[in-house]
Amino acid sequence: MVMFKEVEIRSWSRLLACAAGGFFLGALIVGVVLLRGRTVGGNAPAARALTTLAGPDLSPDPAVVHYKFAITQAATDRADMASTIAALEARIKQFGKSPYDYNEVAEQYLRRAQEDGDKADYDAAEKAATASLAIIRNPNAGLLTLAKVLSARHDFREAIALANEQLAQKKSAGAYGIIATAELALGELPQAMDAANTALVMKPDTGNYMMRALVLEAQGRDAEAAFDFARAAAVESYGDAPGSAHLRALWGRFLLRRGDYAGAQLVLAEALRIVPEFPLATAQEAELALRMGHAKEAAAEFETAFVASRQVRYLIDQARAQELAGDKPGADSLRDQVETIVRGELDEGGLGHRLDLVEVLVDRNAKISEAIALAQDEVTRRPSVMSRFQLARALARSGDTGAAMTQVQAALATGAHEAELYELAARLERQKGGGPRAAMYEREADRYDPGRSGWRALGMDGK
Repeated sequence: MVMFKEVEIRSWSRLLACAAGGFFLGALIVGVVLLRGRTVGGNAPAARALTTLAGPDLSPDPAVVHYKFAITQAATDRADMASTIAALEARIKQFGKSPYDYNEVAEQYLRRAQEDGDKADYDAAEKAATASLAIIRNPNAGLLTLAKVLSARHDFREAIALANEQLAQKKSAGAYGIIATAELALGELPQAMDAANTALVMKPDTGNYMMRALVLEAQGRDAEAAFDFARAAAVESYGDAPGSAHLRALWGRFLLRRGDYAGAQLVLAEALRIVPEFPLATAQEAELALRMGHAKEAAAEFETAFVASRQVRYLIDQARAQELAGDKPGADSLRDQVETIVRGELDEGGLGHRLDLVEVLVDRNAKISEAIALAQDEVTRRPSVMSRFQLARALARSGDTGAAMTQVQAALATGAHEAELYELAARLERQKGGGPRAAMYEREADRYDPGRSGWRALGMDGK
């Protein structure tokens, strides 16, 4: 059970900074309720009910997980979004170019792009925001819309620059939120935490609690992250069902990665009740199935998530599930398709991500020299945990155990608690003959992945 005395004293000084207007006392009182240990295994199918190993109980309170508002129909919401875009574009055509109309249509395109992953919508959002900024640069909220598009394309430095340009005009929680998101993706966690804290002081809402939870999760401050995820749900407002589903999908992912499978299933089920077939929640349910050894079920769910979102991330995961189910040729064929897609997007300047390309090359154990070069460049540009992990996998495939271990240790030094990192560390230590250290890392891997289905060892063999 998570108790407040377990949370580091220094964290409460940060939370105290959020006490403007006397809000902290209420948060503290609510927090005692939000983080009470609950027995939720009974809500999960018997095949997936599993207790966690030693560590803080992060189980969520079902009452807090439950979405307390009426649920609107997603299809209706999407139709309303399409009609709003059409009306705004017609108004621009009829009445002339207005920066405010351009900003509105840009925001609508971006919102739709975030839901379905459609590159055309991201392009349309960028075009409209750029048109608005061409008319008037200062002041103009289009800077933040454009920054969000660039962040989605992994142009994090430029996104930060645009957010800072906005801050020079006017201080806003939205700008700090964009900076926190980008700094987190870059692996610059102290800067991400500073921005997340500032955003939360300015606007203690669902989005900003969720943002800080993600940074705390990345730092391995799990009890604090659990508090912020719960608080984000407790303060949510009516009118953004996709946002509420998104919060629970990320909360479920956090619980899943900490080995709380019953808690993860509870939260993910609520996300999918709010927005049926929500891609991120569907993908996390697939991850849960994969970790529990239901590989064929996981592959089908990952495919469903891809069809709904067109995110190649889910194809990569589908291939992992197929391999775990015993279909290695089918998995590698799917990885070939992903490689073709990502290379095409990279050539077109689209949403393709180089780390996705590195991952599929390493998974297939092909073109490892290229994978190492790409991953090394990514680590230079954004020394995040994921960049270092993929570089470590590539180096391990090449047989460079020492260099691979250096990257793993750098990733673990951030506070990251990921089962696959510990698994790779254990394997590298065994290759070096470090039996006791290998056993230590293996215990940590089991702690965060109590299902022991074998998924975390995929793509980690040497050459």
